[in-house]
Amino acid sequence: MSMAVLLIACNNETSNTNNAGETKSDTAKKEVASEPTNDFADFKFHTLVVNIPSPFEIITLLPKSNIAFNKGLINSTDNESKYVTSTKKGLNYGSYIVDLVYLSSNEQFSQVKTYFKTTRNLAQSLGCADSFDKIAGSRLEKNIDKKDTINMVIDQIYTEMDGYLRTNDRLLSASQILVGSWVESQYITVSLIKGETKNKDNEILFQKVSEQGNTIDKLIELLKEFEKEKDFLPVINELKELSKIYKDVKIGNDIDKSTLSKISDKLGSIRSKIVN
Repeated sequence: MSMAVLLIACNNETSNTNNAGETKSDTAKKEVASEPTNDFADFKFHTLVVNIPSPFEIITLLPKSNIAFNKGLINSTDNESKYVTSTKKGLNYGSYIVDLVYLSSNEQFSQVKTYFKTTRNLAQSLGCADSFDKIAGSRLEKNIDKKDTINMVIDQIYTEMDGYLRTNDRLLSASQILVGSWVESQYITVSLIKGETKNKDNEILFQKVSEQGNTIDKLIELLKEFEKEKDFLPVINELKELSKIYKDVKIGNDIDKSTLSKISDKLGSIRSKIVN
């Protein structure tokens, strides 16, 4: 699945009315309207990221590679209340939805509901809960112990996002979700394999990580359009630093432990700016 499917269609959002007579959806739509239309950024988004793989791909490979689950690597749902800006909401929507797939793929079903609720809350605060609910509905409760079904539901949510992205009305938020998703998937993966010895079970993970230099270059090219966004800029600058580390990684070759450790440290720094 392409990374170009990253934001839920938000056109018919409904919600409870607040005391001022304004719905949560109305508030969210005001944020939507504040995003400037940028035709060149729209072109770059659809040409640069169309071949970026879904962050789910590498996450679902982890248990198949006999990599043990590590709860300490996911973003605590206790952090949700800290995300009050649109930048933080977009970045951490991306973070949490990857964590949700990580939990599901590792059959941590007792936590799936909590993370699904948190992800849905951020979708609502971004003005996008109606499509989330339309796809998910009651299917989660009915299939809470079926990882393939849960992951399929999330895939379908991503697919629903695609149509709205192509309107270019939410390109900034879409890019933030893209970055949050990519960083979380790589942070979890690299944290888990950096101390592992490469073998036939996990070699695919090392290969996937070694290929990410090209992905970062595409992200940075796209994010040039958003360097005036002061809340987003620290993350963009850190991604540029990570790109420099990847210049020493040759696709198809093994990543030495020293380089992998540098990548891990930088991903940790970027991720800290996202989740804290």
